[in-house]
Amino acid sequence: MPDESVMQPDWLSLLRAEVSKPGKSVTSVAAEIGMPRPSLSLLLNGKYPAGIDKKAAKFESKVLHLYTDQLVCPHLGSAIGRDVCNSFASRPMTTSSPEKLRQFMACRDCTQNPNSTAQDGSSTKGI
Repeated sequence: MPDESVMQPDWLSLLRAEVSKPGKSVTSVAAEIGMPRPSLSLLLNGKYPAGIDKKAAKFESKVLHLYTDQLVCPHLGSAIGRDVCNSFASRPMTTSSPEKLRQFMACRDCTQNPNSTAQDGSSTKGI
């Protein structure tokens, strides 16, 4: 196991907790998140050769989605609850605050937005 004194990302801690549950294994968790088993094993043991940034970009959102009631907001760059995401996504456009306008524009094209057409690969940019 890696040195516990080193701060681990939340998604990696969630994976460790999931693997340690009765009836779960590295193989089963890897299959659930769509990661190769050897890669997950190396990550959990702190020996992944490429560092975790590449894996985080690809798997953090999926891990949070599967094992918590959160997702990674691409605009905010952090994990938020699904209710918070839905709240942002449902807000009308506002021009009174530049940050709120940026959030609205980001939500409009976000693939995680349940009301977005960006899920099917199309985009509303340029409208």
